[in-house]
Amino acid sequence: MPTLQRVFYVENNVGVAFTNAFNEFKGNHGWGAMFQNHVHPGMQRPQKGDEWWIEDIAGKGFALLTCDMAITDSESEREAVRRSGLRFAGFASAQYDGWTQMRAIATHWEALAREFEQEGPVIVKLYKGTTAPEVTRL
Repeated sequence: MPTLQRVFYVENNVGVAFTNAFNEFKGNHGWGAMFQNHVHPGMQRPQKGDEWWIEDIAGKGFALLTCDMAITDSESEREAVRRSGLRFAGFASAQYDGWTQMRAIATHWEALAREFEQEGPVIVKLYKGTTAPEVTRL
């Protein structure tokens, strides 16, 4: 297993504005964020599957932050999460705007950080408001 990093790989569907805002408070929460397109340019072009980059970021010790919970529904992509030991955080709705995403992270930060201090594979589904995150250890 790679050394766990306190770094989120923020998928394009979450956005660069979220990434920048999250990094502004690194001194408060101790984590960093890297925007997907800065790590893997051209990810919005058609491709076949997400398995390759799931395994790549897990191999670097990064955690994933995404709006794409469908990754956990695809058998091959869920297997890539399991096999690679990825720490996966996804918003309960792809319709959350940036402000709602930021509020969900801030509201549930302690629970999320606690899960992500441990090795994966783990899937954490984040909700807006006070609904506790769903945690699934694979």
